[in-house]
Amino acid sequence: MLAKVREGRGPARGMLHAPDCDEVPRGAPLRDVEHALNVAENPRARLCTLCGCAAVL
Repeated sequence: MLAKVREGRGPARGMLHAPDCDEVPRGAPLRDVEHALNVAENPRARLCTLCGCAAVL
């Protein structure tokens, strides 16, 4: 899963979640693993620590 989040000023950043994470915003798109890995390489992307997204990837 990938959700765009806005915090303060600047562009939106990506937040990656495991597919079964309770913190996924409603309507967040389901992405394939390759796309999620590409997003995770971006220094602005964040991985959810509650669902262990890094371990899933």
